[in-house]
Amino acid sequence: MTREAGFSLIEMLAALAVLAIAGVALMNALTTGLRVSTMTEDAALAGLAAENLLSTALAERRGAPLRDRSGAYDIAGRTYDWRLETSAAGTPGLSRITLVVQTDGGREIARRTTFLSEAGR
Repeated sequence: MTREAGFSLIEMLAALAVLAIAGVALMNALTTGLRVSTMTEDAALAGLAAENLLSTALAERRGAPLRDRSGAYDIAGRTYDWRLETSAAGTPGLSRITLVVQTDGGREIARRTTFLSEAGR
């Protein structure tokens, strides 16, 4: 009985199993990387939206006190819901202004807070 050169069926199946496991792990890593990249982009755009909205609200107030309000904001093909909240800061003459940006599902993804002196009105 002579043995021929080459791989046996068992060796080929083992090699294919290792290759399949490695392929699944690679696809999982790529999917996770893409998901994280999308979440990071979403957070960056929401942060820009929050800063734009807060700056606009402060610039347009023209000495009048800011009021709580909400709306939708479009940026880079995405729409975010936002909410402007005003409250006392705990120091007389100082107000806390907070702008919250959310996804349409209600998940908060950005928050910017600033303080406004009543003397600056």
